[in-house]
Amino acid sequence: MARLLESLGALKKAIASRGWFRDVRLVYQGFGPLGAWMFRELLPVSHIVAEYYGEEVQTYLEEEDGATVFSAEKESGVRHNDSTLFNRYYYPDRGEAIAASLNRLSGRVCFVPFATTPGLEEFLFRHGSRYHLLQNSTIVQNYFDYKARLAWSAKEIGIPIPPDSLVTLFGALDYPRLADAFESGFVIQVPLSQAGGGTHFAFSPDDFGRIVEENRAALGPLFDKTQVKVTPFLPGPSLNCTGCVVNGAVALSPPDIQIVGDPHFVETPGQYIGSDFARNDFEPEHRRRILEITARIGAWMGARGYRGNFGVDFLSTVDGNNRVKDIFVSEVNARLVGESQYMADWQAMAGSVPLTFFHLAEWMNLDEITPAEIAAYNASLPPIEGSALLLYTREKGTFRAAGGISSGIYRFDGDRLVRLRDGFLLSQTRSADEFVITNGIPWDGLVLGHPRYGDYNVFLCYLLTRESIVQPGNWRLVNDRWRRRADLVYAALGLVPCPPRLLPGEKA
Repeated sequence: MARLLESLGALKKAIASRGWFRDVRLVYQGFGPLGAWMFRELLPVSHIVAEYYGEEVQTYLEEEDGATVFSAEKESGVRHNDSTLFNRYYYPDRGEAIAASLNRLSGRVCFVPFATTPGLEEFLFRHGSRYHLLQNSTIVQNYFDYKARLAWSAKEIGIPIPPDSLVTLFGALDYPRLADAFESGFVIQVPLSQAGGGTHFAFSPDDFGRIVEENRAALGPLFDKTQVKVTPFLPGPSLNCTGCVVNGAVALSPPDIQIVGDPHFVETPGQYIGSDFARNDFEPEHRRRILEITARIGAWMGARGYRGNFGVDFLSTVDGNNRVKDIFVSEVNARLVGESQYMADWQAMAGSVPLTFFHLAEWMNLDEITPAEIAAYNASLPPIEGSALLLYTREKGTFRAAGGISSGIYRFDGDRLVRLRDGFLLSQTRSADEFVITNGIPWDGLVLGHPRYGDYNVFLCYLLTRESIVQPGNWRLVNDRWRRRADLVYAALGLVPCPPRLLPGEKA
């Protein structure tokens, strides 16, 4: 049985011979449809419910793979920054059509959402027991996502959090006292958020005033009594590790470097813009420590009812040579995480079992996956060859992409972007000179940004490469090579302004 997890090939043979997923009809829900590919090495994906769309979704998921895709963006022709609209209204609006399509399937219809939403839970409740949820409920997710909880429990778990961290109320924040306590600046985190949306950096009275004003407007009468976590600003890079609670153990991924808030790409300091697995330059002690902490957190979560994949974000300090010195836990993401979407492909490139398999194993009660086998898997994690860089619009407005860029395998000839062939995965490249433009590339007719008000930092696409993308001397920033390449791709997208217009049903 130890050979079961030795390689992806061995696992695929076991899946086929034992029929683990034979009658499963998988439904993936997430922001981007291509996230479904994290399970595609293991079983077909029947249906996808997503916010975004893209030319590559039609080409590779719908036409080639035969998946049925329900997409809010496809139907509205608009991509904007407010995902709460999709989470809240898509199932009430489109649930009957989704159910009608699913009811034509035989077998067990199993939903694996990136993160469970109240809309999905209501849909599942109203459509009976034939649909199965292979993910934690929103109540369980929110329990662990709550930013203050990890700070409260850090001593119990035995994990380091940033020194002098405090949990208080928004209404009790006092800038002079915080500025005295945190001379290099501080970070305020609201209880529940994703992709850096609830993380605010304060380096001046003006920063603090803006944070208070924005959150007072958003929270209204709840502002004064909303709990927040305040930590010192730490100058080191953001790090990450993904884990999976499975059968009484915790499976782990290799750690990676997260790029957050690089001002060359985004205006928001906490905005996630990419991950670098290719650097593979952690000190052995730091790598061991990250894996150990992730396992501790996973065991703590599992003992309190959590199941499946989760992510841990880390903060760090640096020494005089700008190398990572001390590592601290920032937060837990109780769901599938951004890295999951492409890490499965990169693990498959190395012949390794994707971590997403363990999520399925836990929720489908595959008892053959034992703690001893998981320990052996964790002890032999191979290095991963891959980095991802996300591109966003760089000014507020409403745009369309007129450049005619499509998903595919590309390379650069000097400053000239050369499309080599079709493709949408890093595993489809043949050398480090090739890279991929993929995942949500604006399609003909798509409006980027709220048609009436416009938006900042609207997501455009992913660039996937086998190379490291961080600066060797400063892992917080993208290196000059990939800044230049990102700029060239951004220019090739050919963004042009769109005139303001109303959304369907909206009044002037």
